[in-house]
Amino acid sequence: MTDLSEPDGGGRGTWWRLSSLPPVAALRIGLLVAVIAGFWLVAYADLERTRGRAIQDGLRQTANLSTLLEEDARRVMAVAGYTLRGMTESGRIPAYLLGEAPDAPGMGSGPGLALRTLLIVEPDGRVRQSSGLDAPASVAGTPLAKATAGRSASFIGPYQDQGGGWRAAIVRPLADGSGVAVGLLDLDRFARLYATQNIGPRSIILLYGEDGVVLAHSRFSASLDQNRAIFAGILPRLPAGEAARTLSGFDPTEGRERIGTVRRVGGLPFYVYVRLRTDDVLASWYNDRWKRIVETAAVSVVVLLLAWLALRQLGRLETTTQALRASERRSQALFDSSFQIMGLLAPDGRVLALNRPACALAGLPAEALVGHRAWEFRGWARTDELAAAFRQSIEKAASGRFVRYETDVVADGLTRVMDVTIKPVYDDGGVVTVLVVEARDITERVEAAERLATALDQAEAANRAKSAFLATMSHELRTPLNAIIGFSDIMLHELFGPLGSPRYRDYARHVQNSGRHLLDLINDVLDMSKLEAGRYTLDESWMEPAEAIETCRALAAVPADVGGVTLAVECPPDLPNLLADERALRQVLLNLLSNAVKFTPRGGRVTVSAVREGDGRIAITVRDTGIGIAADALARILEPFQQADSSISGRFGGTGLGLSICRDLMALHGGNLSIDSEPGRGTAATIRFPADRTGRPVAADGLPA
Repeated sequence: MTDLSEPDGGGRGTWWRLSSLPPVAALRIGLLVAVIAGFWLVAYADLERTRGRAIQDGLRQTANLSTLLEEDARRVMAVAGYTLRGMTESGRIPAYLLGEAPDAPGMGSGPGLALRTLLIVEPDGRVRQSSGLDAPASVAGTPLAKATAGRSASFIGPYQDQGGGWRAAIVRPLADGSGVAVGLLDLDRFARLYATQNIGPRSIILLYGEDGVVLAHSRFSASLDQNRAIFAGILPRLPAGEAARTLSGFDPTEGRERIGTVRRVGGLPFYVYVRLRTDDVLASWYNDRWKRIVETAAVSVVVLLLAWLALRQLGRLETTTQALRASERRSQALFDSSFQIMGLLAPDGRVLALNRPACALAGLPAEALVGHRAWEFRGWARTDELAAAFRQSIEKAASGRFVRYETDVVADGLTRVMDVTIKPVYDDGGVVTVLVVEARDITERVEAAERLATALDQAEAANRAKSAFLATMSHELRTPLNAIIGFSDIMLHELFGPLGSPRYRDYARHVQNSGRHLLDLINDVLDMSKLEAGRYTLDESWMEPAEAIETCRALAAVPADVGGVTLAVECPPDLPNLLADERALRQVLLNLLSNAVKFTPRGGRVTVSAVREGDGRIAITVRDTGIGIAADALARILEPFQQADSSISGRFGGTGLGLSICRDLMALHGGNLSIDSEPGRGTAATIRFPADRTGRPVAADGLPA
């Protein structure tokens, strides 16, 4: 087993070993590790499934896109062949195609014309008839010269014309042998069409021939434009009878993984190849992967924190259980050793348990008393009248009432006055199951009046201490957080000496920020609970709203300065007095100011304005130039635990209770809270108090106007 700590210099250091953990603690830690490992395994499996789906989607995309582009190229070639066939039979360009550009059906689809120019060329290269753009007078000296002189069917290209555009020519001999018909294809038109497809910056679409020479491609490549046959040796071709093939694997041209689909253009010696780089296909997956990793890490941290809290609570519960068992043992010992007479009775009066003084008073051992009716023993009720009164008291207590009375008994030949109490004990269903009987000797009560008064004062002090304890317990969540914040502040200011490593200051700052954040959340939750339970009581008084606004502005000035936000107040000098709970008003204003400063970027502005409206109401508006709120979120942000979108809590923190608390506090005043916002243009939050809460206007000197 590996040691996890080093011994001190004296060789007497503490050695902590995993084997020293209690079995239950080791089991809990193992379970926690298994749960976190399960989170990561699920995340990994989900990422792998998502990656596989992304690859399959990419393959489907290449297949679908290649089908569309193959159909486009096939249609262009078919229409061009049909047009040239008509020209070869008639020896002329059809009349409907004569003009600036041929407009045969299907030739103008996509970004521009595909069949750019139609020519009737004589054997010497002179152009007898032309239609379309950039029609030359002669093809002599061009790549078309040899094909027109040979008067044979051929495909010429790709080549660049004088303007730098890429072209290809389909040549067909005329039926009468007097020349050839030529159709010029605009290969740049295919490139423009391919460039419009959203396939990623590193993916490419190719149109090439059986010889591997590229006719058109979707993205700029200087090497490819200089040598269209540069990839002739690696571009895929299909055997006869195979129309399409899906490809995946390593691409030697770029040293990357690729997926793609190559498809033959009809029955022609041309191919459309949609080739996607895996990085483009998985671009969104990469983003989701890191998001999932961060989310899983965050969940793991939260689980660790919750587990730590749970283990800590379990430890406390175990300690409490042990203390409870020890308390039970002490109580039993006290029960047996008490000088007071104590006993437990069933609701029908049968004796369940007695302490020794009770047995001594009855003059019998416990075995002879348990199971019998308590009023049957003369030691406790020496006359029939006392026995009847004892029975009636037991029956009254069994009905659920607390019974207390005084009676006299004879002990050691002396008559003693006893103070008897019978208390019912209920089960979870509210049924009396046990009666607790106590009898105290109060004979000397008169003589001990002074001592009793002192004891009464002590009891009252104990009661006050109990009340203080209960009040402290009501703030059990706040107190340790205040301690954490205070001690972290001491460490940050190094009041008792330097901390050492600078990382300790960062840790202390994180502890303090987290403690303050958690304390704010707890305060919000407690306020929200009081409001929902109807236990929030207003402490109303007449006040000057301008003074409360200025106080809140001063408190919000520090975070505003830190965030680079300008904070301004616009209040008229004659604003009326207001009947309100000043603490509640300040809480509302501070919440609104905090939100405005938090969601306003550096360089923005937050303005607090107050005005008396025409109907007598006082309206206070907090306006900012921040990020704003979407329209669909405005309807829900006033509800508890709601925020404008799910990412806000991760970026800015908070539980979404602030605006809900503000709304409820304003409702207690008979007013309301309204929010007007637009994304990117800021937010205006307005609180309105009813007219019956406004008083006479206050002049600038503070006197009634």
